[in-house]
Amino acid sequence: MRNWQADGVAMKPLAGVPVPDRLAADEANLRSAFRPGEPSSTRLIDADETVNRLRPHFSRLGIVRMAEVTGLDRIGIPVWMAVRPNSRTLAVSQGKGVSAAHARASAVMEAAEIAIAEDVPVTSFAASRRELRDAGHDVFDGRMLLMRGADEAGPEETDYWVEGFDLIKQKPVFVPRELVSLDFTSARRSFRYSQSTDGLASGNCLLEAVIHGLCERVERDATELWRFQRDAGVEARCVDPAVFADSGIHWLAERIAAANFVLRLFNVTSDIGLPVFMATISPATHHATYLHFDLAAGYGCHLSPRVAAMRAVTEAAQTRITNISGARDDFDPSEYHQRLAPDLSVYIHAKPADHWRFDEPEPHLRANLETYLEPLRQRGITSVVAVPLGGEEYDMSVCRVLVNELESPAGIRKHRFGGRALNAMLRQ
Repeated sequence: MRNWQADGVAMKPLAGVPVPDRLAADEANLRSAFRPGEPSSTRLIDADETVNRLRPHFSRLGIVRMAEVTGLDRIGIPVWMAVRPNSRTLAVSQGKGVSAAHARASAVMEAAEIAIAEDVPVTSFAASRRELRDAGHDVFDGRMLLMRGADEAGPEETDYWVEGFDLIKQKPVFVPRELVSLDFTSARRSFRYSQSTDGLASGNCLLEAVIHGLCERVERDATELWRFQRDAGVEARCVDPAVFADSGIHWLAERIAAANFVLRLFNVTSDIGLPVFMATISPATHHATYLHFDLAAGYGCHLSPRVAAMRAVTEAAQTRITNISGARDDFDPSEYHQRLAPDLSVYIHAKPADHWRFDEPEPHLRANLETYLEPLRQRGITSVVAVPLGGEEYDMSVCRVLVNELESPAGIRKHRFGGRALNAMLRQ
């Protein structure tokens, strides 16, 4: 084996400090940093300070411009963008929030986390899968994330690995570097794994990043399962935003209505139990024919149903501005002329119900990782791998969260559906 273990001595964690110790320290810090009335999730520092701490590092991260694009739409929900012209993925990252500060921080953090994933700074090493296993180490099973037409490296074939940590099994696990990297350019050297930002997240500390990444994986799983809902099931889970009795959600709904649009909110929470919502924004004036971009959708997941719903609504507003600006590098111009798929009209015509009641968790639980992991355990999820990707030199933390047993978004993967999706199909 090459440069990673000597004479059978257990390897030290690559990050220097064991992941469990980092997470425990972060939880204590996050609990003490809790601010009553915070409109979003618990964070170590506020949104403005987050941006100010990152600003000196913009040039190294490739961020050359930030812009408020809220005014491109008439709704007025804050949306900002950060531009990285030399990106190996998308050049424009967008962020949203209930305030300009939150939207600005969201855009900057997304741009920064992608920049770090494009050039992962943590130590990697060359070894074969067999060498790792013979030495008694766990190796991540990446078969569900293979690209179409690709296979994993053979057991004797050398690959490059980074160290992750399985939060459920409480032990290190080694993950192919390619799987947690991002490079959509022709310079990419290996094409085994379907690279994605799914589960990629950042925070002011590692725990923030892990919670955000885990929530995204649960959200993506729930939305994949939601695709199999029949129209009656969609209509039955349409929620009146007023049931939250939340000033932030009320303000968002008012902005949308004042601009002559209709907000619809759907409870798409899966059997996992962590709250997931879908929000749609569509014209208030009914048409005989709708175009593809007449319907904008957003999603959100969080321990707090209120925060999850707020994330979904602000993301739907962000989706509208993304469509209006055409700033995403992967947009197909023909989409602007496409008609709305017939099966999506249910989201426009669904009627909200006010019988819903959502319990808010105790504030300190938002910073408690175990509270997010236990619902997964209860549903038989046996592995949640967090891979720290660095960022500490920029006063932030980036990680990729991998959960094989949850469904993943459509892409260029060899295996489109996992067991949960297949079971959802059979139940319809």
